[in-house]
Amino acid sequence: MPEIKPFCGLRFDPAVAGCLDAVITPPYDVISPEQRDRLAADSPLNMTHVILPKPGPAGESPYDHAAAVFGGWRASGALKQDPAPSHYLLRQTFNDLEGRLRVRRAFFAAVKLPEAGERCILGHERTFDKPFEDRLLLTRATRTSLGAVFLLYSDPSAALDGFLNRMNEAPPDLAATTFEGVRQELWRVDPEPAVAPFLADQTLYIADGHHRFRTACAYRDEMRAKTGAAPGTQPFDYALAGFVAFEDPGLEVHATHRVVPECPLDTAGVRAALAPWFDLSEVPGDPATALRRAGDGAFVMFARGAAPLLLKFTGDRAALLGEDRGPAWRDLDVALLHRGVLERILGLPADLACRFAQRPEEARAAVEEGGAALAFLVRATPPAQIRACAEAGEPMPQKSTYFFPKLCTGAVMLPLG
Repeated sequence: MPEIKPFCGLRFDPAVAGCLDAVITPPYDVISPEQRDRLAADSPLNMTHVILPKPGPAGESPYDHAAAVFGGWRASGALKQDPAPSHYLLRQTFNDLEGRLRVRRAFFAAVKLPEAGERCILGHERTFDKPFEDRLLLTRATRTSLGAVFLLYSDPSAALDGFLNRMNEAPPDLAATTFEGVRQELWRVDPEPAVAPFLADQTLYIADGHHRFRTACAYRDEMRAKTGAAPGTQPFDYALAGFVAFEDPGLEVHATHRVVPECPLDTAGVRAALAPWFDLSEVPGDPATALRRAGDGAFVMFARGAAPLLLKFTGDRAALLGEDRGPAWRDLDVALLHRGVLERILGLPADLACRFAQRPEEARAAVEEGGAALAFLVRATPPAQIRACAEAGEPMPQKSTYFFPKLCTGAVMLPLG
């Protein structure tokens, strides 16, 4: 069962750090190299100096340099540790893809990392060794859980609403607007006794931060081996986590569209190959609207020299995708696109390096202006399907989910001893 507890967080002191717009950032893995350099130039306290470190001026490794910078922040008083265990409430205000103002509520706490064989925290993505090794080196150097694992929990009866509503009782302790236009507000509050027992009987689901979670578990294991500490007794037995309810009206999953750089078939050949499996119809209006109305098993395809085409699957998923993966995976539109359309219908390799686009117009422009062969608009994966794949132990294809906004980095951090 999950064990959740308050903690003594590390936080920036605005009286020393100044405007936190130039300090707080999204997670490391959604910051491009160009954005990293721009953010780092904004402030010597910007979190990119630590979460995306560069070698030091005296030849230190990026990780040693990050540790030195982080230590300097603490020594200067810009970063201070709270004196008593607390919960931390987060309100994120943002505009969705249609321009509507949305609000998502979360809270930060320390979560005990599961032992081998425990299934109280489930993920839905594969992890890769290179980013894992990078995060592990950074954790060793800083001995801090810098970025939160984004966890989803169930609260259909709004049992924790009273706790979350405490953010309405006072001004926030921290406020910043991150570069993607999200207003981030954080409250430090006294521990809420209802949180731990409410979550104790639940399964938690990783929305974002699979590499951070894997890193935390590996760091815990190596520190236990090094210190001989009994399980569950040390700060490194825990990770920083941000918790959001499945039922939160601000929980938003964006689609990530696919851009195919090359295809052996011309446009007519692609249509002929798709026809036995899909109903095909040209899209007279807005492609994103047509896709939304079409429901599951649908895509919009952009091809060179052709009008946008709506594809609606009419075949049998098991027949096209095979039965080596379970129903939860076969139900995914991204699985139907990757294995079904790209591999089995169009004959493209399984390791094809697709490019990704967050907005429909980016995908379309990649074909019409950028020389890509094809692009496919996909529907966002519903949270229920993410949960089903996690419970079935069926990792989803890469970039199947994009939770927006991400949990910010730098609002609060968890020391690991």
